[in-house]
Amino acid sequence: MKKIIIKIIKLIKLNNIIPVIVQNYFNKNILILAWVNKYCLLESFFFKKTCFWSRSKNFCWRKGQTSNNIQIIKKIIFDCDLDSIIFKIIQKNNSCYFNTKSCFNYIL
Repeated sequence: MKKIIIKIIKLIKLNNIIPVIVQNYFNKNILILAWVNKYCLLESFFFKKTCFWSRSKNFCWRKGQTSNNIQIIKKIIFDCDLDSIIFKIIQKNNSCYFNTKSCFNYIL
């Protein structure tokens, strides 16, 4: 896994970001679509808690740091092009900042 992380880090340029799908480890529900840069990815990998890139505020933020809605990473999966990621996580409390289990709540 460390070799893959190093390869990913080399692919992610300094300011580039890649999408992350956050999925419940147990029931497979999709919780969040977020973004990471190489620093957020490294922090997520080493500390086993999700860290994302805020596109509006331009900084890394740790999920649950202020809300206590912590996500513990159990598995990190990369796609075949190494340009998108799935974090399989155990969710503590709600995942969405609207205080819901998932950010995906609107069905057409």
